[in-house]
Parts: sequence; structure tokens; C-alpha cells
Amino acid sequence: MRILFTNPPPIIKYGMELGFQKHGWETARIEIPEQNEQAVLKKVEEFKPDYLFTEGGVETKRFVFPVLEKTGIPHIFWAIEDPIASGLGMEWAARSVLTLTPCIEMIPVYEKSKHKVLCVPFAMDPDYYYKRSPSDKYRELDAIHIGNNYNVFPKRCEAYQYIIQPFIDMGKRIEIYGWDWTNPRHQFNVDQKHVKGYMAHEESVVAYSSAKIVLGVHSIVDSETMQSMRTFEVLGCAGFFLTQHTKAVESMFENHKHLAWSSSYEETVEIMDFYLNNQAARERVALAGQKLVLEKHTYQHRVADILQALDL
Repeated sequence: MRILFTNPPPIIKYGMELGFQKHGWETARIEIPEQNEQAVLKKVEEFKPDYLFTEGGVETKRFVFPVLEKTGIPHIFWAIEDPIASGLGMEWAARSVLTLTPCIEMIPVYEKSKHKVLCVPFAMDPDYYYKRSPSDKYRELDAIHIGNNYNVFPKRCEAYQYIIQPFIDMGKRIEIYGWDWTNPRHQFNVDQKHVKGYMAHEESVVAYSSAKIVLGVHSIVDSETMQSMRTFEVLGCAGFFLTQHTKAVESMFENHKHLAWSSSYEETVEIMDFYLNNQAARERVALAGQKLVLEKHTYQHRVADILQALDL
């Protein structure tokens, strides 16, 4: 079987695509310069896919929708913006033989409109997310956070105050990567000295493998399954992950066994003090977290569920 991915971000290139390959599928991707109707039609003619696969969907609508109309190739949509962009998901679901959502609470919404839907949370691929040799650039850091400073999710903005700020206040060696961290118009911002700019995804796996603590926050906190994809990526690299407490984190992991979660400033300080002074405990939790994602949360596992839903 052959599947053509219409978009090339890391979640596809280093994730879902590899999952299909491990089930014996031939795969191809539409790269950014090919993201127009004629180029996609040419790729379809050359590759002859059995399925098209799209994740997200705002920008890809302009060239994927016409191709679906002209070719009739079965389409799978992964609604990774759920539950925020549920309207977008419904628009794609109407053009897809199967809709995947990382948010299990969205299933009744799709089913109400008679769309075939499957809950497919984020995951990791062990051939890409594994522990790298520690880099001197990051190994002395007490903490690192990689992600943009979004100013639109209230619970995420709250979490900045009690996940990231304690490390700054206590004078820990912390580096923050991403956009808008010094923006004075945002609810949360930090001094420029802590901000190191953009980090390529390919570099992040080295950082996760090296820093003492990796900090994580989430935009959605009340879903049983929807959480940041970084949870799985960090654990795959055997990083020690300190994250905001959410329903999904609690449903999939055990606190202080696979990772550590915090709900307050004071709790973060306690976790920080304990684990920065206990390397063995830090490594024990990190390795247990890695073991769990290898056992339950790889894209090979996710694709097995997709193929079952497709009766393949």
C-alpha cells in the first residue's frame, strides 16, 4: 500500500510517516515547493498513492481540496488542532474516509455528523526520538524550555508563571527557545538574557537528551488524551520532563515515575530542588518514561489503530 502525505512538518517526517513505513507501506511527502495543485497532481500521477494524508489544514486546503475532487483518492485527515479548530476539522472530515483526532472528547462531535473518526493522540518514533550523546551546550543547564510564547491560551499562560518562572527566580541556569518571550504585550515575558531564539527541531532532540530538566506546558488541560506532542518526544529522548499538570498527562503517565507534574509555584520549587540534587532519581524517572512511550506511545502503535479502523 502507498500513502502520500500532503505536508512535511516534523510530526509527519519524524513521526506518522515512519509509523506507516514500519507497517510495510511505501510513503512519499509533498514538500513545501510542491504545495500547489499542479505539483500535487503530478506527484499523485507518479507515486500512485492508495491514500492521501493531511494533518492540520488551514493552508493545505487550497491545493488538497481540488486534488481530492479531481482524483477521488481516499483521504485521511488528522485534526491536530482539535479541539480549538473544530470547525476546520469538520470541513476536512466531510472530504475524508477517516478523521483522526488527538482529543477523545471530539469523537461524539464527528459522529453526530456521521463522520468516521478515531482518537489518535500524539506519539514518537524511536528511530528519531532517542537519547543522543549529551552536548556541552546544554548539559550544564538546570532547565530548558522549547516552544513559542502563545498569548491566547489562559491555562498555558498561567503555567508559564509556575513552571518556568520559579527557575528564573531561583537563579537556575535556564534557557528558553522560541518566539515572543520578551514581548511586553504578552501576559508572560522574560528577560532577554534567558532567551536564545529559534531552535531547529533537529537540534531539540540533542537538547532533550542533555539538559537536566526539560520544562513543558500545554494549551489544552481538560482532555483525557490531548496534550503537547513534546511530552512524548522528550520522554523518547530519555529526558527528565517537568510539566504542567493536565488531565491527559495524568491519564497516560504516573507522577514521579515517568515524569513530574506541578500545579503550583511552590510545588515546582520542591520538584526543582529535589531532582536537581538527585541525579540518580532524575535518571530513573527519565528511563521509566522512555520505557513507557516505547511500549505504548510510538507511531507504529498509532498506525496499527488506523489500519484497524480502515479494515486493512
